[in-house]
Formats: sequence, C-alpha cells, structure tokens
Amino acid sequence: MKIGLDQGAFMDSKQGPWNISAAKISYDQEKQVYEAEGDVRISSGDRSIEADWALLDTEKQVADLRGHVRLRYGKDWLEGEHVLWNLKEETGTVDEGMVFFSENHFYVHGQSINKTGPMEYALKQGFITSCDPYKPDWKLRYGEMKVNLEGIAWARDTSFWVRNVPLLYTPFVALPVQQKRQSGFLLPWAGFSELNGMELEVPFYWAFREDMDATFYGRYMTKRGWMSGLEYRVASPRWGEGIWLFNYLSDEADKSHLEAQGYPFQTADRYWVRSRHSFELPYEIRGRLDLDLVSDSNYLKEFEKGSSSFDFSDNMFREFFGRGILNDETILARESSLYMDQRHESALLGLDVRYWDQLDRSLNEFTLQKLPSLSFSVIPSRFLGTPLFYSLDSSWVNYWRQEGDRGNRFDVFPRISYPMHWKSYLDIEPSVGVRANSYSVSWQEDDRNSWQGRLLSDVRLEMSSRLNRVYAFNMGNVVAMQHSIRPEVVYEYVPKGLGQDDIPQFDPLDADQTFNEIRYGVTNFFTSKSVLRDADGNQATTYHEFARLQLFHAFNFQPSEPNLNFDFERGEGASSVGMRLDLMPQKYVMLTYDTDFYSTVSSQANHDLIMTLDSGRGHLFRVDYQFRKDYPIDELITEFSVKIMPNVYVNTYHDYSFDKDELYKQGYGIKYIQGCWGLGLTYEKEEEDQRVALSINLLGLGSFGGTYAYSSQNSF
Repeated sequence: MKIGLDQGAFMDSKQGPWNISAAKISYDQEKQVYEAEGDVRISSGDRSIEADWALLDTEKQVADLRGHVRLRYGKDWLEGEHVLWNLKEETGTVDEGMVFFSENHFYVHGQSINKTGPMEYALKQGFITSCDPYKPDWKLRYGEMKVNLEGIAWARDTSFWVRNVPLLYTPFVALPVQQKRQSGFLLPWAGFSELNGMELEVPFYWAFREDMDATFYGRYMTKRGWMSGLEYRVASPRWGEGIWLFNYLSDEADKSHLEAQGYPFQTADRYWVRSRHSFELPYEIRGRLDLDLVSDSNYLKEFEKGSSSFDFSDNMFREFFGRGILNDETILARESSLYMDQRHESALLGLDVRYWDQLDRSLNEFTLQKLPSLSFSVIPSRFLGTPLFYSLDSSWVNYWRQEGDRGNRFDVFPRISYPMHWKSYLDIEPSVGVRANSYSVSWQEDDRNSWQGRLLSDVRLEMSSRLNRVYAFNMGNVVAMQHSIRPEVVYEYVPKGLGQDDIPQFDPLDADQTFNEIRYGVTNFFTSKSVLRDADGNQATTYHEFARLQLFHAFNFQPSEPNLNFDFERGEGASSVGMRLDLMPQKYVMLTYDTDFYSTVSSQANHDLIMTLDSGRGHLFRVDYQFRKDYPIDELITEFSVKIMPNVYVNTYHDYSFDKDELYKQGYGIKYIQGCWGLGLTYEKEEEDQRVALSINLLGLGSFGGTYAYSSQNSF
C-alpha cells in the first residue's frame, strides 16, 4: 500500500512531500498519526527511510522507527535498530547504530548517536574506520566524539587498533571529516637522506576565502636547518586562476659535507619562487604568467622531495593548468614569462615578456632578455573576393642586457598564396612572401650606425594529396580498416637578404636565412572501425586511429653560412631520412619512435623511443630511450611495476647513461594494498645520495611518512 502524506504537514520546499508505503498502514485521524508495519518505506526526493515498523506523528513531524532502520540523505546514510527522527529538522537519536559519510568514506559506529543539527553529530562509545565496518582492518575507538561536517571531528579517550590489537592510545584526536574546505593541519611528510639528514615537513592549510586558500609548510632537516614554504591558490572570476609557491632556507649545511655530496656551497640564502596564473582582462584580453626564480644552480638538485621539489610543483601545474614548468630541473637559464593576447576572427594581437634568470652568474649580465615583444598576426584570408589569400606575421621586440649589443627590432612578413585543388586528388599552393626588418641598436662598439635594416624574399610551392582505401575486416568488434596515404612536397627558396651582413644577432631570426630546399615525405594513417552494441541492443560505431607512420627527407641546393651564435647551419645536399612511428593498438599499449636512417651531418643523428605497456590491473612497463650524437646524450630510462600477489606490487626505476657508463638514478619499491589501507617501502639512490622511506596510507586519513604524502600518482 502507498499513501501520499498530507502535503500541508510534510511538504518540503526543496524535496516535495513525503510518501509512505508498507505492507500494512493505519491512520488515527484524531491524533493525526500513521502506523506502518512490514517493509516500511518513507521517501521524498533523494531522502528515504526504511524500517520494519514506523509510527509517524504528522503534527509534530516526528517518526518512531524500529527494526532494521536505515535513513538515506543523498549518498550519506544512518542505520540502527531504534531511531527517533524529526523529519522537518532532520535530527534525532539512534540506539546502537552507524553513520556513513560518503565524502570521506568514513563509517562511524556508536552505542548512542545523536544528530543535533544538519551537519552536527554527538556520539558515544564506538569506533571510526574507512574499512569494512563489520570486519575492519583498522579502526579508531573513542569514548565520546563530536562531528561537524563543516569542520573536523573531535574525539576523546581514543585508541588506534589494527584488527583486534590496540597499538596506540591518546586522550584526544582530531579527524578530517569536513565536506567543505576547512583550515587546519594536514598530514606531515617525513624522510631521510644522506644529503639532508632526517626530514620532517608539517603543512598547515588556511581556507581564508571561498575562492582563495593558502598552505604553509614548515620543514626541518637535521643537516640543513629550517625551510619555510608557502602555497597560494586562487580561482576567481575577478583575479583569475593561479598557483604561487615560495620556499626559503637559511642553509646551515656544513660546506665540506656539501662538497663531499657533489654540491659545492654557493649561498646560504636558498629560495625558489614559481607560479602559474591565468587571467582575463576587459576587451577580451586573456593572459598567463609563468614565474621561475631560483637562488642557485644546485637548489633543484638538492631538494627533490616534499613541497620544495621540482616534481611536486611541476605535477601540480600540469594537473591544474595543463602546462608544467617551462624548463626542467637541469636547465640553468630559468625562464619566466608574461603573455597576453586579444583574439579576433582572423587576427591575433599579442604581448610577450620573457626573462631568463641565469644561474651561471658569470653569464647573467650578458643574457639577452625580451622586455617586451609585441606581435600581430593575420591567418590566411581571402583577398578582396579574389582567389588569392593573404597572411601576415609581424612583431616588435625590445632586447635588453647589461653588457653587449642591445636594441629593438621591427619585423613584418606578409605573404600572398593561391591555393588550387584538382578534384579530390591534388592540392597545390604557390605563395610568395617578403620579410622586412628594421633595427635600432645600441652597439657595444661606438663606431657603428645605430639604424640597420634587412630585406628578404621567398617563394614557396606546396603540393599534397590524400589517397584512401577501406578494407573489410572481421576481428572482435572491428568490422573495417582504412589505410590513408598523404604524400606531400614543399619547395622553398630564400635568396640572401639585402643588409644581412650589418644587422645584429639577437635571435635565430637574425641569422642568414638563405636556402634553396625541397622537402618531401609521406604519412600513412591506419584507422579501425568498430561496431558495439549496448545492453539494449542499440548499435554504436567508433573509429580509432591505431597507427601512423611518417617518412620525410630534404635536399638543400644551397648551404647557409654557419652561425656560431645560435648553432645554426643548413648543410648542402641530402638531409637524413627521418621516420616517426606511432602505435596505439589498444589503450594498454603505446609506442612512439623517432629516428634518422641516414645522415651526412653528424648532428642530425638521433633516436627517440617511448614505449608503455599498461595492463590496467597493476602491471606496467615503460621504456624511454634518447640518443643525440652532438650533445652527447645516450640514455635509457626504464620503469617497471608488477602485481606479484593479489595485494602486493613491486616497482623499479632506472636511469642509465651509456655515454658515461653510469647508472645515474635508481629506485626500488614494494607496496601492499588492502582495501582501506596500504604500506609502502622505497629505496632511491642518485649519485652519492641515498634515501629510504616508509609510508602508511589509511583511506580517508591519508599517508604518513615516506615520499607519498603529496603525490597522488604514488598514493595507495
């Protein structure tokens, strides 16, 4: 039987009226009380109550519930054998019951549970866990506990248990059960290394506004002293979205100890400032700021763990902004930039400021900065209704440094093209361009004219085609495969420019652009067609490009003059035959390979191989190989993770340099994962520095110790 209760008594402005169904329902009109028995269900919106027996007072809006009682409010629930519940205030008492908080995946058992408000609970004699509450691997017993879902849970007379064994007692404890951001201490991080000694980092989180927060880091290292850190985050329509991080250390390290570890002392004031910030201004102007300022060349090598590490910041930036730190930790010229643009239908106006913080301080005064550069571009657009198209690239750049030539350059580069199509087989596009440069230079030598100019012209011819063929295929859900071939040829001729010998050499655009070259190649695309059916029998078609193979080659008829400023040279004759192979047969397999088959120029010899095999069930193998003949680089990085038992994972990491015959970095780890908890042990060795870390992860509480405290990728 199902009855809709009186809407005047039980109507909720958000959820609607309560409805009741049961095997047997009776109503006392004088007392305005319903009595329901047998499979009782009372519901309204996403709220529901189940019980064996219920007595509902419609005037007081109170329910007396008995027998297998369960109340659901969204994803949270409360259960017990006897519950007195106020339907209007959503408060009540439970005898011998349990509460589930879905946001933190916490189960809280109590002999007495009193819900005193929409977000408040008072409990006595029970336990809290994120495991199976009927057979928990770990639990925190308490005598009394008060819970505020907008804050934290405070418990008294607490003890930590593993299975049925008590391990730790504390008179009180605070637990993070808040469903909204709340200020307070976060879980600490601890570790040990030969370079820094014992380390402990304690973060404090401050949610001072809805659209802003900050985390303060206090880190103590027995061999280095106290390091302070700050992380500021903002996500505001007015101020944009940004993350700013700052670390500072007054280094107390012994200089001889640093020397023995391979890091000669440079300065006692160690710091690193980095940020990513995206914002919008009036008139549809968008911008982004990337900041990277560091005290010395060894900072990023010495502090590789915790909130001060390169990986911590780079992963955070990639996760939130899709772009990491501009330079990896080995680059000594740290790049900071401010970029703003205004986009139109076919044009782009941009402002770019670039500053390089040269950590080799002997080069700092000679480092050329772009302060600032302005650009204006027009994409190919039809010219006055004719078959011709025009495009434009232009810029003005101010180059500044303390010592050496400096000045500014104006560059304008218009191009006219005439695209033609022969049926669907051939695309031809001839074009001609003219590049004009004007310079105002402050020469280091006083006897040169401060005004210089250059004029370049070029002609280009591009031809391409695309041939497709579809083959019937029958393997699993794959019903067809398409093979596409795209051959293309580009010829480009740039004669020597007028005034080339007199202009300054600020960047590669100022180098001699002379060349007479033909480039040609072919790209093969392989695409599969799959037909799937859902549970209702509906058909869905999907397409997947599972392979791509590119071959390309070039022949230069006229060599350019070598430019030692930018290592810029186009040799005469044939270039290497390049190949790029991308394989993505399934989501578990990925392979990319770049190489040169033949090269008359030694600097063009290279190999790049990246392969990933991921079963999705705990087994992972990744290989990254790089070879460069002119640097030289000959390096192999391997990562291996295998699930050796249902709950046990072993992983290794090796970075081997063939040219130095040295295992530069190695790491080994083992972790045990059991539902609501995990245990990990790692060992890392990089040159002379060695680290050992132990980490414990409790679902809902986080990680204790080790290097996993801040890494979502490595957490259990």
